[in-house]
Amino acid sequence: MTAVWEKLTMFDDDRLNTAYLALGRLSSPLGAPERELVGRDYEMTQLLSAMRRAELCNALLLAPAGSGKTVLVQGVGQVDTERLYLEVDPARMIAEAGSSDQMAALLKALFDDAERFAADERRELVLFIDEFHQIVQLSSAAVEAIKPVLAASGARGIRVIAATTYEEFHRYIAPNQPLVERLQRINLAPPDEQTTVQILVGMAEHYGVADQFHDDHLFRLIYDYTQRYLPASSQPRKSILVLDSMVGWHRHTHRAIDRDLLAEVLMESANVNVAFRVDGATIKQQLDQRVYSQDLATSVVARRLQLCVADLNDPSRPMASMLFAGSTGVGKTELTKQLAKLLFGDDQRHLIRFDMTEFASDDTFGLFRSELTKRVWDLSHAVLLFDEIEKASPMVTRLLLQVLDDGRLSDDNNREVSFLNTYIVLTTNVGNEIFSTIADYEPDDTGSGKRLRDYDRLLRRSISTTAGGNRFPPELLGRIDSIVPFQPLSPATQRKIVKAKLRNLVQEVFVKHNARVAVDERVLQYLVDDKGESDSDAGGARTAVAKLTDEVSTEVARFINQHPAEHLLRVEVEGDLVSDHKALLTSDAHIAVSALR
Repeated sequence: MTAVWEKLTMFDDDRLNTAYLALGRLSSPLGAPERELVGRDYEMTQLLSAMRRAELCNALLLAPAGSGKTVLVQGVGQVDTERLYLEVDPARMIAEAGSSDQMAALLKALFDDAERFAADERRELVLFIDEFHQIVQLSSAAVEAIKPVLAASGARGIRVIAATTYEEFHRYIAPNQPLVERLQRINLAPPDEQTTVQILVGMAEHYGVADQFHDDHLFRLIYDYTQRYLPASSQPRKSILVLDSMVGWHRHTHRAIDRDLLAEVLMESANVNVAFRVDGATIKQQLDQRVYSQDLATSVVARRLQLCVADLNDPSRPMASMLFAGSTGVGKTELTKQLAKLLFGDDQRHLIRFDMTEFASDDTFGLFRSELTKRVWDLSHAVLLFDEIEKASPMVTRLLLQVLDDGRLSDDNNREVSFLNTYIVLTTNVGNEIFSTIADYEPDDTGSGKRLRDYDRLLRRSISTTAGGNRFPPELLGRIDSIVPFQPLSPATQRKIVKAKLRNLVQEVFVKHNARVAVDERVLQYLVDDKGESDSDAGGARTAVAKLTDEVSTEVARFINQHPAEHLLRVEVEGDLVSDHKALLTSDAHIAVSALR
C-alpha cells in the first residue's frame, strides 16, 4: 500500500482517510520482480497490447501454478510506467466480506475508488487479481458486479488483469461466457529447459552464489530432476525452490553447491534418492545371492538394470518394467525382493506390493487407483510388485497401461503422481503347460534357460492367448520392457533352498536365544522328499518351506519356550521315511526337538 499512500500525500489528511479507503485497504502496490523475466517477450507484448485496447482492455492469464504469472505482470509494470499497477488480495476481500452479497458491495466500492483515483490523478490503474477464480467461486453477485466494470474498463481508466490455472478456469470461469468475453485470454506455457536454466543462472547471481557454478551442467540437472521427480509442480518454480534450498544449505553449512547437495535436497523435499548408485559390475552376482537356479531370469533382469545404472533408459517411462513368468514357488517374489534390496538397500519399505486377486472386479478400480497413487506419492523411489496380474479387472489393467506408457497418474486430489522412478514387476502363472513340460521332461538344475529359450515363442503365445481361464491382458506385452521366464525347480534346487532356510533358522535361534541347534540330515530329506512336491503346479519349494515353518520352526520354538535354560538343541526325524521305504503308503515320521547331551 505504500506507493498508493505516497501518491496520495499531496492531499490533506481528511481526504486521505476518506477518498480511497477501499482501494488502500484491499490492494497493494505491485513491486519489481524478484528475478529476471526471461523468455516471456511475446507474452509481455500480448499483455501490453491488451492494456492499450480502446474498450475491453482486460486480460486473463492462464498457466499452471508456479509458471510465472505474477512475475510477468511485475515485469510489465516496470515497462508500463504510464499506469499504476496494484495487486488486489482476494483472500483479504473474502475474509472481510463474509457473505456473497457483501462481496459484491466490496467489489463495487473497490472499483468506484479506482475509477475516482484514475480521474483525480489522471493516471490509469491496473488491478491485478491473482487466484481470480476465488471471487467467481464465492459469489455470483460479485461476478455480476465485475462485468460492467470489465465492459467499460477503457472509458473508466481501469484495466484488470486476472490470473488463474487451467483447471480452475474450466471449473469456475469458463461456464460464464459473458465474463470470458470481457477478458483477453493469454496462455503461459511453462518455460523450457534453456529458459529455466537462464532463470536459474540469474537467481544464482542474485543470491550471490554464482561462483559455485563452473558451467550450466548443475542447472540442467536441477531442471532434469525436477521435471522427472516433481511432476505435480511447474517450472520454473520447482527448479527455483530446489536451488533456493541448496543455497540455504550452502550458507548454513558452507557446503559446496554440487551434485551431492542437489541429491540431498531432493531426498529432503521429494523423498527421491538420486544419489543411490548400483555397482553395474556385480548386478548379476547380487541377484543370484537370493534366488537359486534361475540363471536366465537373473541374467535378463541384470541386462535391463544395466540401462538404468547407465541412465540410458527411456526418461518418459518407469525405470524398468518386467513380467516375471513361471510356476508358483519358483522365486519370482524372492527375485523381486532382492531387486528392491539391490536398488534401495532394503526389501521392505521400498517394495510396494499389490495382490491383484483383490482387484478382480471392476468396482475395485477406484480403490486401486487411490491406493496406488497414494503409496507412490509417499514413496516415489520403489519397486512395484503386481502379483498375479492375470487376475486383475480389465479396468485396473487399463490403469496400469497408462502408468507403463506415460509414467504418470492423477490421484484423488488431482495431483500428478510420477512413476518415472519406479521399477515395475508383474508376475503371472499363465503358461503353466509350458513349464510343466520342462519340469517333466527337461529339468535344469542351474536354470541356465537353455530349454526356456527354445520355448520362448510358445511361452509368449500362451501368455497372449486369452483362452479358457487365461485373463492375461495381451496389450500389456507391448508395454513391458522384458519378459523374465523362471525355470521350474528341480529336486536338487529345492534341497538347496530348504537347506538355506534351515541354516537361517539355526542362525536366528543362536542370535535371539544364545542356543545352538544341530539339524539331522534326515530333516532335509523329510521336508523335500517326503513332504515336498515335484509337480510344477504344486508350488516349487514353497510346500517344503511351509512344512519347515509349520513343523520344524514351531517345534523349535515350543522347546525353547518350555526349556529356556537349554542351550544345545537337536532337531531330528522320528519314524520311517517314505523316501527310504518306497513300499510304505503312509508314514508316522515327524519332527522331534530335544536337548543335545
